[in-house]
Amino acid sequence: MKEFLTPFFFFIAALEKAISLCVEGADVSTVCGEVDTFIEAELLKVFSNKKSKKLVRGIGFPTCLSINEVMGHFSPTTGEDSVKLANEMLVKIELGTHIDGYAAQAAHTIVVGGKSKGTQADVTLAAHAALVAATRTIKVGSTNQDVTAVIAKVCEAYGVNPVQGVLSHKTKKHLIDGNEVIINKETPEQRVEDWEFAAGDVISLDVFASTGEGLGKECEKRTTVYKREMDV
Repeated sequence: MKEFLTPFFFFIAALEKAISLCVEGADVSTVCGEVDTFIEAELLKVFSNKKSKKLVRGIGFPTCLSINEVMGHFSPTTGEDSVKLANEMLVKIELGTHIDGYAAQAAHTIVVGGKSKGTQADVTLAAHAALVAATRTIKVGSTNQDVTAVIAKVCEAYGVNPVQGVLSHKTKKHLIDGNEVIINKETPEQRVEDWEFAAGDVISLDVFASTGEGLGKECEKRTTVYKREMDV
């Protein structure tokens, strides 16, 4: 039973590690590196018998700390690309682990120093409440459109907007972004096919809310997170 739970245990342990390191003055690149190292080291301690020790395991998604208006995927290299954390910064943590291609991902939003107010507090609470509501909606017989609708309803109650262009994916072995998706906000220009949840589905749920119009734009910082080509 212990080994069966390990992929999920380690993403929680890694998330707790990342949260503890996100303090005033911490370097984002250093924190990302420490958490990735923690994941790789801890996973070597499990599935270590003769039959299973050769299983491929490690980072399922690189640790990212995205600050304030940066939506996600910020995992800078050392040097001038990195940023120091300061009190009251809004930090979105993303990470993932995998064993034998089965991935467990986690994300959490924190405010450095633990204090938030005004619209920053509104959008943080909205995202959390929408995530809880969306999680409860994902059940056998419900549809992806039901989840999109409940996210919109919660964001409206907090006076913020769901972010356009964000997709949650049904996942499977070796694939964290399957074709069956939940759209965070549907528009006339951005729609997805309807589908119904079934027993055994595994969903990587991303909920994003914004104090602005909910329209993302490309960041000037260079890309450091890349997707694997499955045919290589």
